[in-house]
Amino acid sequence: MLRLDSLRGASAVAILLGAGLAAGAAQAQDANEVAEVIVTGSYIRGTPEDAALPVDVLSAQDLQKQGSPAMVDIIKSIPGVQSVLGEANQFASQATTGSGNINLRGLGAIRTLVLMNGRRLAGSPGGSGVDTNLLPSAAIGRIEVLKDGAAATYGSDAIGGVVNFITRTDLNGLEVTGSYTAIDGSDGDYSISANYGWVGDRGDALISAGYRHRSELDTLERDWAVNSYLENPNGSWSGFGNPGTYISGTSRIVDPGCTALGNTLVTSAAGTQSCYFQFGRFNNLVETEEHYQLYAQFNWDLTETTKFHAEALYASHDVPHEGTSPSYGPTQAFGPGAASGSFLISRSNPGLCGTAGVAACLPGSLFGQLTTAQQTSVNTSGFTAANILLWRPYGVGGNPLTGDSKPDQRFFDGIRVSAGLSGEFAGGIGWDVAATHMINRSDIVTYDIPVARLYYALNGLGGPGCDTDPIAPGVQGGVAGVGNCLYYNPFSTGIAANAASGEVNPNYVPGSAAANANSKAIGQWLFQPYGYQSETTLTVVDAVLNGQLGIDFGAGKIGWAAGAQYRGNGFSRDVNAINNIALNPCPEENVTVCTTGFGNGVFGFLGPLSQQDLEGDVYAAFGELQVPITDDLSFQLAVRHEQHSGDVGSTTNPKLAVRWQATDWLAFRASAGTTFRAPTQSNLLPDANTTQAFITQTSGYRAFDTRGNPNLKPETADTLNLGAIFRFGAFNATLDYWSFDFKDTIEAESGAGLLSTIFPNGASTTLPNGCTTPGLAALVARFTFQSGVCAPNNIQRVRLTTINGTGTKTSGVDFAATYRVDDVLGGDMNFGLDGSYLLAYENGASFIEGIQVQGAQELAGTHGGTAGGSSFPELRGSLFAEYSRDIHNVRATLRYIDSMQDTRDGRFGGTNIFGPNGAVFGYILPEGAKLDAFVTTDVTYRVHLPWDTTATVTVANLFDADPPFARRDLSYDPATANPLGRTYKLSVTKRF
Repeated sequence: MLRLDSLRGASAVAILLGAGLAAGAAQAQDANEVAEVIVTGSYIRGTPEDAALPVDVLSAQDLQKQGSPAMVDIIKSIPGVQSVLGEANQFASQATTGSGNINLRGLGAIRTLVLMNGRRLAGSPGGSGVDTNLLPSAAIGRIEVLKDGAAATYGSDAIGGVVNFITRTDLNGLEVTGSYTAIDGSDGDYSISANYGWVGDRGDALISAGYRHRSELDTLERDWAVNSYLENPNGSWSGFGNPGTYISGTSRIVDPGCTALGNTLVTSAAGTQSCYFQFGRFNNLVETEEHYQLYAQFNWDLTETTKFHAEALYASHDVPHEGTSPSYGPTQAFGPGAASGSFLISRSNPGLCGTAGVAACLPGSLFGQLTTAQQTSVNTSGFTAANILLWRPYGVGGNPLTGDSKPDQRFFDGIRVSAGLSGEFAGGIGWDVAATHMINRSDIVTYDIPVARLYYALNGLGGPGCDTDPIAPGVQGGVAGVGNCLYYNPFSTGIAANAASGEVNPNYVPGSAAANANSKAIGQWLFQPYGYQSETTLTVVDAVLNGQLGIDFGAGKIGWAAGAQYRGNGFSRDVNAINNIALNPCPEENVTVCTTGFGNGVFGFLGPLSQQDLEGDVYAAFGELQVPITDDLSFQLAVRHEQHSGDVGSTTNPKLAVRWQATDWLAFRASAGTTFRAPTQSNLLPDANTTQAFITQTSGYRAFDTRGNPNLKPETADTLNLGAIFRFGAFNATLDYWSFDFKDTIEAESGAGLLSTIFPNGASTTLPNGCTTPGLAALVARFTFQSGVCAPNNIQRVRLTTINGTGTKTSGVDFAATYRVDDVLGGDMNFGLDGSYLLAYENGASFIEGIQVQGAQELAGTHGGTAGGSSFPELRGSLFAEYSRDIHNVRATLRYIDSMQDTRDGRFGGTNIFGPNGAVFGYILPEGAKLDAFVTTDVTYRVHLPWDTTATVTVANLFDADPPFARRDLSYDPATANPLGRTYKLSVTKRF
């Protein structure tokens, strides 16, 4: 049942119309707008009425009637799309902030082929598919979405579908557009674009330039985004706190400044206490983003039968400061305590005591705030230990470089050129040859602390003026705290107030040695840029012939197309020396031989990277037939053969599509085929790609090293689409069933499955786990444990491999309808519905080392069941009602995203929360086990003014609906909702 009763509200909108609805949609267009010709999905040109494939069309006119939404909003509103990037990428896909993508059917953006004017685009160096934020938005004339596997036509990457962005060719003159969006708690978003077009007797040209600015939106500007630990323990709370928790002998010392500075004291089931830090206060819901796009195209009739086309694109987006935690929690330690995962901090640190060997300590130091037993323990041992599972170097006091969050930067840009000739030979055979080249680059800088520097600074041997050349591995020169050798004080004694929320530290003593230990110089020396520059390249040469055979079954001649294609793919990565694994594989800089930590690199949180320079080639041949049997029945047949370089091999993929006009008002369409995706060059390399993921066993992020696999096979899938097209006068509708059956899916081993197999009882140390089970020894070997002791709280790193999985099966139903009523109060009305219902999304069982670690999963209607925490709402849809009269147009929109069950392990058990005196003051309830439906209403008014001026006013999210609560870092799901609330947008377009 499609549960359409769930789509409630005053009014609604659907923005994409099915291919079978194109005729009805054309009637709704302005009188001077001609019907579109569908080209996506076939090299044989045909009209929408003849299409046997499920292609949706979104015109520029339709977008303008919705207030010209940003690209991420357009993509997220397509019902067939699931879990996209572009809203808040930091916790979904690392180091891609500012980028966007398209993820048809939830199969992953790398399985959606994105084209511009029918030609391929290079994938992003971020590895998250094609970056849609590099597309020239102002130049787009229409978007065509083929929601069916298309490897038989387009080849590898078209496994889940195709989205084709087609630029304008109709503009004659200058068109300038400016817009401003008012957002509560933000400086707002604004954009400006200019298009100059020329249309002549023999050709046309277009030059387009665009700029878009997004303003920062702090998490503290939304009361739902920053929750107490009681309300959302996964809401960017971390047990690796600062103020932190320390160990001295057998004593656990919680920094006395913990709760006073806004952290929360949590007591585990075993009775141990930790200070939890909320790094989300330093994050943003929206980052400051600068987007630039410059595009030009030229079409010219060289002769009566030969045409020339050329286009060029440059685009970039810049995130000059991504708001993140002031520092990461280290995943490795250095110095004498490294074997136990600890940094040993001498009693002489001015923040702890400052005077070694005697009972007296410096005024303002932490020692005087400790209990007698804790003081005795510190005096006896001479130090305290900052364990990496209980502490981070900087927290509530902010980052020393900014006073707030770390100054990370993300920059992406792309250059693309394409040119081609097309024409017709004698005898009516058409031809088309083209060459396309694209370069997509990224420059990523993320600040982290080298662990050796941290150890030395904690013990008075830090700073740029100290002797930084070790006498021996792990032994620094200089005299602690003397001259240019500086201390770093990690304790609350050096923190005046919470830099994000303003809580004041009552124990802070201005001017004390403890307070002054943290100079800006020591912070600048500690934080180093973990950086790399990546580049993907794509070169494509196409040659296509098309025409008609002399065979006619009575309904027209058979159309045909045949061609060949060459694709050259490249990926390169240039890594900064400090995070280059070849130069710095060990925890100490400029050391290449080490007994422990080899391969971990020098940084505390981020893993090292290797230099890469990879290339691969693909050669393809393809053919296609359009066979009209009768006036009511036609077939489309396609087949493509591809040969990939290296050991990937070759593949042949056929496809059959049929369309039958059963009656004047009813037609049926069906298609079936096979699709194929080859592993990337990076997939095949044995090098490790290190990422961080939150795990419940440590209540924080840990390092996951995912290695490539030279033995990977391509993944394949069988696809099926069955549809019906209805036309009753002014009413048009489509209904399509679709399914994908994947085999040998290219994926990383299941980290969640590995953890739940070895530690089925979560973080419990009293319940049994798999550490000593002989049959699980190969799985235990995938972990690096603190002190080498297998226990849930000791997890430091996890090793995974890219594999061919057991497959995925997914199916659903798409539906769309439009209805037009003429002469209503002197105007016309249009109504529409567009939606997709996910029937099933089953991931096969997961195996590691031949051991099943996770059973098959049904993900339809769930959130968080995949490695990236993807969302699979069963129903996504939209409705619209539109009224047009003379120069006025009003459209109201209702958008609906279904509720979802959160399936993540271990997220919903109860836990006691303790106050500073140890008394229980709360209990975490299992809220967030279900994400509520997200329902929003938009209203847009568009008016044509004198002097060729058009003004548009849009109120988005009219009723100011908050995104549904989710047990995530930002307390909502950015893949399906947005954090903006009600916004007001004014857009003005002037033509000259």
